[in-house]
Amino acid sequence: MEIRKKQMIGQGNTAEIYRLDDNKILKLFRIGLNKGIIEKEYQNGIIIQNVLECVPKVYEMVEINGRYGIIYEEILGKDMLKIMMGSLWKINVYAKELAHYHLSIQKPVIDNLCTVKEKLEADLHSVDILSDENKEIVRKYLKQLPDGNELCHFDFHPGNVMVANNKEVILDWMTACRGDACADVARTCLLLKYGEVSHAPWIIRKVISFIQHHIYIVYIREYLTISQRSMEDINSWELPVAAARLCEWISENEKKILLELVNKYCNEIEN
Repeated sequence: MEIRKKQMIGQGNTAEIYRLDDNKILKLFRIGLNKGIIEKEYQNGIIIQNVLECVPKVYEMVEINGRYGIIYEEILGKDMLKIMMGSLWKINVYAKELAHYHLSIQKPVIDNLCTVKEKLEADLHSVDILSDENKEIVRKYLKQLPDGNELCHFDFHPGNVMVANNKEVILDWMTACRGDACADVARTCLLLKYGEVSHAPWIIRKVISFIQHHIYIVYIREYLTISQRSMEDINSWELPVAAARLCEWISENEKKILLELVNKYCNEIEN
């Protein structure tokens, strides 16, 4: 398979997206990303197809010039972040819709997805900027949290929700797992409050950051209303979720913020 730059229709922190023939797209991962992670996304995609309708079809995993990729069904629509940026006067409506979409995917699952706790534990093991003492504090804290058995996306944000023909399609299931839905919501809150968009000019990143924080406020208020879950339950997951995110490809600024947050939590637990 030959890929040309003119076919590229988007990119993110970990991959470039190329349009292929026959209503298919290629998600081509960047050099350096572990093959096991990509295989996990492929396997997760197969599993999720049998649980939800609001996901793109997964076709095959490929290797191109030393890079790995996954071929998906092309979804002709816009992601919610672009929709929100183009219709700021309706941002509250879309942020509420985001909460409804999130709740709708949090279904009980029995498939062989890893658990939230297993995922967080593995990610924490890969973090190299957190002290061993604080890692151990996070591990002990994590064990006390509820297990749960609901489908968790674990990268749920407006950029991963496409709207096509007035229906939502949820993308990027690389991090899918099963457990307490509050952990999934805590992760979304963390992304909206502190996440930064890469591959964009500085001023665009600042504008998006401001908008994301507003989305967070409306989203979490709506989610709490429709889910009957509590902010206390969601906040209880912030420490392990923030600690685990430190192993990811994130900006130095976000890394600094999260590290300070995790250390603050750990100091409070110790004292």
